[in-house]
Amino acid sequence: MEISFLPQDYLINVVRRLGSNVESDVLLRALRIKNTNSEAVRIRKLSFDIRIKNKTVKQFVYPEEVLENLTQILAKNVKNFRGETAQIFLGVEGFWNNECISSIPTLKPNQETGVLLEHFKIFQKEPIDECIVSVFYTQNAKERNSICKIPIIQYKNKNRYIFPLKGTWLVVNNYDNIHTHRRCHSEEFAIDLIKLTNDFMIVPEKNCDNKNYPGYGEKIYAVADGKVVDCFNDFPENPPGFRSRLPEEKWNKFKEKYGFVAGVAGNYIILQHSGDEYSFYAHMIPGSLTVKQGDFVNQGQVIGLVGNSGNSDAPHLHFHLMNGPCILSARGLPCHFSNIRDIANERISFIEENNSIVNAE
Repeated sequence: MEISFLPQDYLINVVRRLGSNVESDVLLRALRIKNTNSEAVRIRKLSFDIRIKNKTVKQFVYPEEVLENLTQILAKNVKNFRGETAQIFLGVEGFWNNECISSIPTLKPNQETGVLLEHFKIFQKEPIDECIVSVFYTQNAKERNSICKIPIIQYKNKNRYIFPLKGTWLVVNNYDNIHTHRRCHSEEFAIDLIKLTNDFMIVPEKNCDNKNYPGYGEKIYAVADGKVVDCFNDFPENPPGFRSRLPEEKWNKFKEKYGFVAGVAGNYIILQHSGDEYSFYAHMIPGSLTVKQGDFVNQGQVIGLVGNSGNSDAPHLHFHLMNGPCILSARGLPCHFSNIRDIANERISFIEENNSIVNAE
């Protein structure tokens, strides 16, 4: 049996201290189980052993009756994982072979199955550091099992980053909301930044102009020294009104003309920093970019203005850090900031909770 997983190589653990203990938060994006035997096998059980220093602290088990349902769900979902859709969610194309997916836990030779989006939140004295996946199956009435060891690390940024905006902002779709950005490979630790009105509202008034939103036109700053490796400046903005979008036909034409990334991000910038870390800024005002591809920028330099272009419901900035220049194939990285405070005016470096309000100096 062949077992493989995504993201490749290791999973990133976001560790939050709670008193004398820590909360570990890990997402296994995808697990593939392929029958490399010359005979059919029946998967009887799938287990995840969560470990700290080679000791199991939690175990999660899917028995055969649950696997019956999971294999059906996966077979249905994999049909949609093609091209850019596969890349945006998994980071790669062809992780599963659609021609070989089984909808039941019985796998013929070269057939495969697996699971999607396994999320582990573990409360212990120390951070977790490994997940052992065990596949228990029968072959010719004999009980067998195969294992896969998945390293879990705490990622440390290679650069000292500042917040991409100044002033007070609402942080939404943070990593702890696992139903939004975190479902996408490069956006696992992405954030959306919205400026509120003095009455703590997102929308000043119904159907108001983009320019009347409090965050519209705010300056966006380079989070660290870097080089512009990709950018786009000509995508039209969405019309005024909360959750108002360009007509689908028009949006599709722009996406076809300018490409998938511009269609999703609108006007955007990707900066390369030392240590193969890349920052991504999206949904800017068309024509507002102050840089072009190949330019070198300094930390704190203005690179554009907050807008409402691309896959955007209202003026805001989408920001994330990743380990490559392409939002379709790079993996998302957590980003620590050196100049933010929380709503209690306490200095923080990492935004741990969705719907947090932070202030950047």
